[in-house]
Amino acid sequence: MELDRSEVTTIRMYPTTLGELEWTRYGAQDEEGEWSVDINIGGGIYTAAYTVESLTLRDFEKVSLGTLLTKHEARGFNVYYSDLVPTALVADLQEHLSDTVLLLERRIQSEMSSVPDVYLLGNRELMNLVSTVTGINLGFEDGYYINGGQLPGIFMRTDLPGTDVRRLLTHEYIHHVFDGLANDEILPAWLTEGLSKYYEFDTASSGPRSDATRLRQFRSTDLARTAARSDSLFSLAALDNQNEWNSRTDQDELALQYAEAYMAVRFLIETYGPLAGKDLVEVIGLGTSLSESLETVTGLDIRVFESQFNRWLERWEDPERAPLSNYLIELDAILAKETANSEQRAENLGTSMTRQESISSSAALAQSTEELVAALQLLSPPERARELHQQTEDHLGRVLEWLSLEFQASQTQDNVPLRAANAMIPELSARDFTLKRNLSHLKFIFNIPD
Repeated sequence: MELDRSEVTTIRMYPTTLGELEWTRYGAQDEEGEWSVDINIGGGIYTAAYTVESLTLRDFEKVSLGTLLTKHEARGFNVYYSDLVPTALVADLQEHLSDTVLLLERRIQSEMSSVPDVYLLGNRELMNLVSTVTGINLGFEDGYYINGGQLPGIFMRTDLPGTDVRRLLTHEYIHHVFDGLANDEILPAWLTEGLSKYYEFDTASSGPRSDATRLRQFRSTDLARTAARSDSLFSLAALDNQNEWNSRTDQDELALQYAEAYMAVRFLIETYGPLAGKDLVEVIGLGTSLSESLETVTGLDIRVFESQFNRWLERWEDPERAPLSNYLIELDAILAKETANSEQRAENLGTSMTRQESISSSAALAQSTEELVAALQLLSPPERARELHQQTEDHLGRVLEWLSLEFQASQTQDNVPLRAANAMIPELSARDFTLKRNLSHLKFIFNIPD
């Protein structure tokens, strides 16, 4: 409930086969104090009370940077956080950054020499104050990295969903890593932003709530591929200058430049090896031009590289999503036939029939469902769809039992199997709802159209 006792949300839930319900609420922005939640289940109100307490970090040193910040000493770096930043989030991000350092070391086979200080701001207003002091013209960005000067470090807001906050910290840290590998030589915007986006996705995919990363990743890849197929990509030259990159304000252009840069780096790494991005940065760090550096790493000058990238992107299909999409097309056809059977049954119930017609119609529905069960058993689900496949098998199996009971009742004119069939209806409704919700969720995550 809200403070005025109004309802926060409604969710339709069904128990597992063990009779259990599970519900998770992410309350990262909850304030300290006593909380309670009222849950209305079938007209019965159940109340659960809990307390939100602030984690004590024992940080006392304060610094002024447009606003008052508290200094927290982490392992090898400092975290400065403003008002409105939960201390638990400070601790979580410290751990997240340490994990990211180790994972990135393995990915690019380089030991990280340093970790920059991190400045966490409770909202965009506070971030604007700090950006003024640090000399940054804050545009659309929620975070930025300063390399060198009196205040090097990562500056970011934290009033975002938890996955976005971690993603943002990872992205800016990767800028720090590759700026170091480039020996402070200026990297093309498409390369530095593409590398940050590539390793942001890569590291987050092995972290908590990886599906949130998959969703963002597939939307990005599809946006770039669509632009390639419609010949509306930016030229790489148009994505070379960081100031021009930062000056764009159109939301569609912003999304496309990040998507295209990510896919350009993905093409580089998947075509020329897992260390090709790092190698290209290090060659640029020797003072070599982009075109010369590309030729050193790939054997191609930039014009040929860009041409090959465009052709690759037009034909690109994700190796995980392609088999999943093919499987879901076949599954959709089976479920569409089941829906048609359900509609036919409803029509039959509303139609006056002789006993023989009722028997024949019931037999036809049961026979059709048997065929659907057999068709489903012929499918080979990819790894990600195995749980959904099992749910579909269980659901259709129970539907077949239900229709078989109705067929038996129509044959024998016995109410016992009919009552048993009617008793199954709430379970079947729950299974149907859960199956279709999970199917829709899977399509949403992998950006597969319904």
